[in-house]
Amino acid sequence: MKYNFFFLLHILSVVHKQLHYLQQKMSILKQIFRYFVSSLICLYLIWYIWNPIWFNHFCVLCILSIIAWTLAYYFFEMFNQETIDPSGKIVLITGCDTGFGNRTAYRLDQLGYHVYAGVLFPDGDGAKKLQSKCSNRLKILRMDVTKPDEVKNVVEQIKQSGMPLWAIVNNAGIGYSAPFDWGNDVDVYQKIFDVNVFGVVRVTKYCMPLLRKSNGRIINVASLAGRVQVANISHYCMAKHSVRVYSDCLRRELVGTNIKVITMEPSFYRTEIVNYEMIDRKRREIFNETPEDIREAYGENHLEYLKSVTKQIERMTKDRIDDVVDSIIAGIVLEHPKPYYRCCSYHELFTLWGTSHLPEILVDMLLNRNTRRLLRQAKSGPYQDKKLD
Repeated sequence: MKYNFFFLLHILSVVHKQLHYLQQKMSILKQIFRYFVSSLICLYLIWYIWNPIWFNHFCVLCILSIIAWTLAYYFFEMFNQETIDPSGKIVLITGCDTGFGNRTAYRLDQLGYHVYAGVLFPDGDGAKKLQSKCSNRLKILRMDVTKPDEVKNVVEQIKQSGMPLWAIVNNAGIGYSAPFDWGNDVDVYQKIFDVNVFGVVRVTKYCMPLLRKSNGRIINVASLAGRVQVANISHYCMAKHSVRVYSDCLRRELVGTNIKVITMEPSFYRTEIVNYEMIDRKRREIFNETPEDIREAYGENHLEYLKSVTKQIERMTKDRIDDVVDSIIAGIVLEHPKPYYRCCSYHELFTLWGTSHLPEILVDMLLNRNTRRLLRQAKSGPYQDKKLD
């Protein structure tokens, strides 16, 4: 048994060296392989120490399952590299002033696509810088997704170009951070849904006749916030959950066509939508618009509590937006893209799994623990005179 154990370690070491180059190129596979090796060794050690027959069978089944899953993922990523010819193909991207949209437009232009970049401010710094570093294939177009006339105008320009519309990237989005009952009536919810949900539906609907002709792609940028419901961004979570559900419905409605619907689910990345100074400033504006009785119920200290939450999120925010842009481009250029691309850390994936599968009472207990601590520190709102356990 001891010789078998050392022989297994030797085999794993050899395999690890052979895959070293591939691991450098594929960070996801690197993580999977690391966990695969660790799991394999732990299972073998338990097997070695405690060796009933039923546990032997269980270990063999687990090991074979891990090997099969890892190899399947490895071969899919390895051989799924066939790409689409970009010649004469148009990609329409919304929200190109900054962030994911701006970077995606630049990268697709470098690949040879004709990019129609929708922006709110054609004369803004983001649009000017994008135009200056791209070829004449890229067109900057004024496009507010909440205004049907502007969306129709862009679609009409695509028709007049005579080239097929290969893909749309519904990237435009806004987000605020404030309790559910702040603001005037439901204005905050209305603004976010107008852009993040109805804007996606509007652009997709007007582009569908062109996409049916080209058998193209629909890329919808949702968020992990659509799966993990977080306090104080209920409007944003609801909107992104709607985008995810809309994408799933579209993918199933379009079965039988060659149109592919791909959903992006990034976590927190440093883009304009997570500009924390702007978030704090906008939160103060929403608080000032809130009826007086609600403001009194929360108190000024609640703004300090929300700032402390913002600081926690800021520490989790990642700088490398190309992680998300790479996934968007994969959805556009690969012959066989995945239906979902989740751009996040393994810690965030574990949190996603937990909130999806654990009992709600346990999820609430885990998420509320940090909320109570921060509320106690800020002596905030309805909790300022209460002891929080």
